[in-house]
Amino acid sequence: MVRAHASLAVILDSAPYQSRAARDDVDFVLAAAALDFELRIYFPGPAILQLAADRDASGALLPGGYRAWAALPDLSPARIFAEKKWAEFCANRGLDLVLPFETLNAEQMKQSWRLCDHAVVL
Repeated sequence: MVRAHASLAVILDSAPYQSRAARDDVDFVLAAAALDFELRIYFPGPAILQLAADRDASGALLPGGYRAWAALPDLSPARIFAEKKWAEFCANRGLDLVLPFETLNAEQMKQSWRLCDHAVVL
């Protein structure tokens, strides 16, 4: 049994629309939130584009899922992290993201997720 408030690093290491399992990533995170993990969700590199509000996966014949990220704050006070250069990329292109996030460089991200009790890469 997991102790209450054990920290869980979820590292989402794929760009949007790279997999038909995108909804599985969201479902995993929402399930972890329901299990009372202290969630820290990391979007290294272009993975942060999964949070782009105006993206539509239907044209790629992918299941809906990206918009489900917006439900996370209602379930858990998760901390979301993006690489600084990719956050700047999104800002420069006027992309709205569905969740607030903190920025770290790649090395800071690795150091941060290593401090968590558990980690999973999706």
